[in-house]
Amino acid sequence: MKFKVLFLFVTIFTLATNVSLAQEDATLPTEIENSSSSTILVGIDGMACQVGCADKISSNLMETEGVVSSEISFENKNGLITFDPTIISIEEIETVITGTKVKDYVYTINTVTSKDN
Repeated sequence: MKFKVLFLFVTIFTLATNVSLAQEDATLPTEIENSSSSTILVGIDGMACQVGCADKISSNLMETEGVVSSEISFENKNGLITFDPTIISIEEIETVITGTKVKDYVYTINTVTSKDN
């Protein structure tokens, strides 16, 4: 009898957990790729190296809602940024870049070119 009660309890617990997890999955946001995205090439002045400056700018951008990808290059002095324009504007992206703080470096934007077709 105890085995049947234990088995019934485990079965109900398992079903309840699966239903709960299925509901959580249904409420997760959809990927930004399903919506429209834009890509820009941003010329950036003031970077001193890849690891300190460029990687920090990229990290800050990736932590920003609406930014899908960020490839910042110290060598090329630019960044290729893909974003959802319904969530974030080009001006806000520029603010993230120029607002990045690494030591006393000051980053400025010299060009913004759209890479959309």
